[in-house]
Amino acid sequence: MTALQSDPENRPGASHAAVFVWLFAVSAIWHYTSSGLEIGDYWFRYDPLVTPLIALSIVSAFIAACYPSKTLAVMVMCVAHLIAIGLRVPYVADHLVMELFLNLSILGAFLYLAVKRRTFAVSLDEMFALFSPVGRWLLVIMYFYGTFHKINPGFLSLDSSCAPPFVTGVPILREFLGSGWMEYAAIYGTLFLEAIAMLLLLSTRTKYFGMLLGMSFHFIIGISGYGTLAHFSAYALAMHALFLPSGFGQRIYGERLVPKVLKNAANFRVVTILLVTLQVAFALHLGITRDGFLVNSLFALFAVVLMFTVLKYGQMRPGDAPYRLKSPVLGLNLLSIWYFLHCASPYIGLGTGGALTMFSGLRTEGGISNHYVIREPIPLFSYQDKVVYVEQATAPNLQELSEQGQGMVMFDFQRHFMYRDRLALPLTLRIDDAIYKLDNPTNFTAFVNEHFTEQSWLERKYMSFRLVDDAQPKRCRH
Repeated sequence: MTALQSDPENRPGASHAAVFVWLFAVSAIWHYTSSGLEIGDYWFRYDPLVTPLIALSIVSAFIAACYPSKTLAVMVMCVAHLIAIGLRVPYVADHLVMELFLNLSILGAFLYLAVKRRTFAVSLDEMFALFSPVGRWLLVIMYFYGTFHKINPGFLSLDSSCAPPFVTGVPILREFLGSGWMEYAAIYGTLFLEAIAMLLLLSTRTKYFGMLLGMSFHFIIGISGYGTLAHFSAYALAMHALFLPSGFGQRIYGERLVPKVLKNAANFRVVTILLVTLQVAFALHLGITRDGFLVNSLFALFAVVLMFTVLKYGQMRPGDAPYRLKSPVLGLNLLSIWYFLHCASPYIGLGTGGALTMFSGLRTEGGISNHYVIREPIPLFSYQDKVVYVEQATAPNLQELSEQGQGMVMFDFQRHFMYRDRLALPLTLRIDDAIYKLDNPTNFTAFVNEHFTEQSWLERKYMSFRLVDDAQPKRCRH
C-alpha cells in the first residue's frame, strides 16, 4: 500500500486511489472468507451457481489487491463483482447491495472517461475523482440509516437489542456490562456514535475525527466473539479510506519507521499474497471448526495497523486535494440518491432486506410499524401487506420458522416456493386471523388462487425481504 503508484507530481508512494482499491479488494475477499454460513453452504458443498461466483469474486479481488494502481485490474474486479452480486440478487447481504452501488459508480466513471476520451486507456486517479464522492455518500447514508432504523423498541430494549451481545463479545468490554445501565449505555452509545460519525464525515475540518470514530466502532463489531463479521467491518473500514487525504500514501512512504522492504511494490505484493492466503486458510478453519477466533484475530491485526496509520497520517495538510462530496458527473450522483431511497423502502411498502436494517429490530410489515418516528407504514406499495405465519409444517425450514415465531411476507413466500423450493404438504398457515390447512391439491389450489399474484422478473430480482418479527421481539435478530 506504499509504492504502488506515484501521485501526479511523481512523488513516491501510493495514490489515494490505489490505497482505497487495495483496501476495497481485501475487504471484498473477507466477505467470502469470514461468513461461516457462506463457507458451509458453498465451499464445502458445491452449488452450480453460487460456488463459481464466489471463486470469481475472490480471484478478481485478489488480482486488484496485487495491482491496485492498474485500471485493468480494478475493472476486472468491478465487472466480476457486478456479475457475481447481480446474479445472486436479491439474496445478498446488505453491505453487498452497498458494494453493488459502489461498483456501478466505478464502472460509470470508467465508461464516462472512456467515451469522453475515446480510449480505454483511462487513468485510475481520474476515475477515483469521479466515483469517490459517490462512495463517501454511501458510507454517510449507511450511518444515517444505521441510526434511524434503530429508533424502535426492538433495538432500544434490553431483551432484544443487538448492542449488548456485540459488546459482551469483546472480552475487555464484557467486564463493564454487569448492570442494566451499562447495557443501556451500549444501546444508546451505538446510536450516538453512528450519528456523530456521520456528521463528522460531512466536513473537511472534522472528517479525520469521523474516520477514527467510525473505524473504532466497526473494529469492535469485527472482533466481537458474538459472530464473525469481518466481512462487514472490513468493508466499512475500506469505505472510510475514501475520506483520507490525497497525500496519505506519500506520507507512509516517507515514514522512516516503515521498513524499506515494504516500500517496494513487488515486496508489498508478497505481503498481499500472504494476507489473502491467511484469509482463505482461516476460512477453511472456520468452516471445519465453526470457531471464528482466527478470522477475527486476523481482522483485528489488519484493522489495528490501518487505524494506526489513519491516526498518524489521516489529517488534511496543505497541498492535499480538495475534499469533495459531489461528483463532476451528474449521473453518478444519482446513484447516491437512488441508494438513499432504496434504504427507505421498508417504510413505503417495498423490500425490507438489503436496506441496512440488519440488527436494527425494525418491523414495518403487515401494516404495523414499530418505529418511533414513522409510526405507521406509508402505503405506497403493497408488498408487505400480507404476512404468512406457519402453524404446522413438515419441512425443517418451515418448522424452524414456526418455532421462532417469525413470519414471511406473502410475496416472498410465493417467490420462494415457486422458484427456489418445493412446498411440502400437509401445511397449516395463518394469515391475519384466518387459518389455512393445506393437506391436498384442492386446498392448495384454492389458497394459491386467493393469495398468489403475478410476479414480474424485475420484482423478483429487486424485492428483498427479511423474516417478519414481532413489533417487540424477544431476542436480537440479524
